[in-house]
Amino acid sequence: MSNNLSIIGAGAWGSALAIALSDNFDNIYLHTHTQQEAQTLKPQHHALPAAYTDNINIVYGLDTLHQCNNILIATPSYAFTQILTTLKPLLQAFHQIAWATKGFDTHAHCFLYQSFEKILPHYHGCVLSGPSFAFEVAAGKPTALVAASKDKNTRNHWAKLIHTNTLRAYTNKDIIGVEIGGSIKNILAIAAGIASGLGYGINTQSALITRGLAEMTRLGVSLNADKSTFVGLSGLGDLVLTCSDDLSRNRRFGKELANNHSVESALINVGATVEGLNTLDLILSIAREQQIEMPICEQVYYVTQAQVTPTEAVNHLMSREQVDE
Repeated sequence: MSNNLSIIGAGAWGSALAIALSDNFDNIYLHTHTQQEAQTLKPQHHALPAAYTDNINIVYGLDTLHQCNNILIATPSYAFTQILTTLKPLLQAFHQIAWATKGFDTHAHCFLYQSFEKILPHYHGCVLSGPSFAFEVAAGKPTALVAASKDKNTRNHWAKLIHTNTLRAYTNKDIIGVEIGGSIKNILAIAAGIASGLGYGINTQSALITRGLAEMTRLGVSLNADKSTFVGLSGLGDLVLTCSDDLSRNRRFGKELANNHSVESALINVGATVEGLNTLDLILSIAREQQIEMPICEQVYYVTQAQVTPTEAVNHLMSREQVDE
């Protein structure tokens, strides 16, 4: 079989991965959500600094799937289950499947890897995560990722597959920890955006990142994740990235909220999926079940529900009872 790759999801992230990986494959099939998108997307995604290369084929539908050994899903998390269900009757034994989607399956109320195992029990899945803005990946800026799978051969396969002059992948067997880090960092980035929008400085941002990491780690360990995962690329690395720069849509969303915008108008102004907002309910539900305190995430939730103002949320966090670090 030819050395081809299917990327399902032609948004900024899927497009950036296609551009970054174009030298590794004879053909990359970039699958769009609509027929119109397939006809209008070339020569360049509007959010990226680089054009599609000649071997990137923009396609609608999954007719080319049989030409590819490897399938990479890069859709928003809310579409993940639907994509897997659509793929299931089309898959063959040779297919290797990974996803670069961060977040939870909000429909099934579980981790993405759990949805994968339920729908495709005979395949080994792999999640690609880590600190990676699509804009910089497409621009060829050096980026480090993590390939996480319970199966050693699968994670090694994908780490090797996505290695380029500008992409370096590490492997990790802790798929739970990697998915938790990739989800909670989006909520914490909203908090960082709120703080920035209120005019607070680097001191506040550093405190949010540090205490946010503690929340992420507490929840992860309660779910049997490896504590060390959260000081790695998919934990601390991705958290620093998304909290520190306005290329993060979650951070921009938080800034919009701080400027007295409603959730609805903030989403319109951001103009892209805000994964942190989509996963808030589920994260806090899991935290309550595990009896884990997540005060920063809770205050983000209250702000999005218009139960407190952004300033009141910060004041609440600063007035909490003193505890050991």
